[in-house]
Amino acid sequence: MILQRIAAGLLLLIGLLAMAATHTFPFLDDLSELAETAVAIGGAACLSAGVWLWLRKPADRSSTPAAGDAESP
Repeated sequence: MILQRIAAGLLLLIGLLAMAATHTFPFLDDLSELAETAVAIGGAACLSAGVWLWLRKPADRSSTPAAGDAESP
């Protein structure tokens, strides 16, 4: 769970930096329109993956129910 949150945080940070770079930094003016679009799409993909990882529920470690959890007839 901790590794999942760390990865999500890094993806969110990368995505936010990429999105901010497309709007504020002047060095992107030297790049082609295709490169600027690639940076924006990459940033959006990182943001989406980060949110997905952050909100994802942890997987159950056991695939069989515990003995006390069985329903009685």
